Amino acid sequence: MKKYLFIIVAIAFMLPTFAQQEKNHEVNSEVKELTDYHDVIYQIWHTGWPQKDVKFLVSLTPEVEKGFNKINNVELSGILRDKKSKWDEGLKKFKITVEMYKGAAAKKDSVRILDAAEKLHSQYEALVRVVKPVLKEVEAFHQELYMLYHYNMPKYDYMKVQKSTVVLKAKMKDLMKAQLSERMNAKKDSFEKCKTELNTAVDNLNVVMVKGDDKNAINVAVDAVHFRYQELEKVFD
Repeated sequence: MKKYLFIIVAIAFMLPTFAQQEKNHEVNSEVKELTDYHDVIYQIWHTGWPQKDVKFLVSLTPEVEKGFNKINNVELSGILRDKKSKWDEGLKKFKITVEMYKGAAAKKDSVRILDAAEKLHSQYEALVRVVKPVLKEVEAFHQELYMLYHYNMPKYDYMKVQKSTVVLKAKMKDLMKAQLSERMNAKKDSFEKCKTELNTAVDNLNVVMVKGDDKNAINVAVDAVHFRYQELEKVFD
């Protein structure tokens, strides 16, 4: 009896860990297979292509194909669900370039394989931009908003909604201080405008929460925050 009791207690302690691991996966925007593919891209772009080493580029063909197949079979985490259409579109273009690379390598066509290598690098970078957050502050805000909008609010776990509201307020303060790099200076005005509108929506959500447990009012306020966040993301499209 004691043995069974010990097993039950052990499982009870493990469950929160499993739940936390699942949550961590849901809000993790990294695609490991895409990150791993950088190894072959680096060899192509920093050795094979600049040195016009066709033989070396041909030798990388198995890695080019194998790595792409892994990326092609990736199931995006929950937090990236809104980017799936762009991801799928990027994958199609990436696949065409991989096939171009393979064809040129099979014929040892120096002109075509150098062209394919350049396009492969370009398509890879484009795919990375689909899933990689522009700023760490934007990612941190989105991680909390994702759990609020897709889990806590639909289940209407009032205590968790309340906690997320407080966390979003703190994340918003960091986001308001965030600055774009010089290369994105053209987007600065739009970014600042969308930040301000998102901040207003977050403030309003906090005001609504202070008034008490009013599900409809809270739902409208959460929707407004989500909408304003989506408008912020569009700045980087």
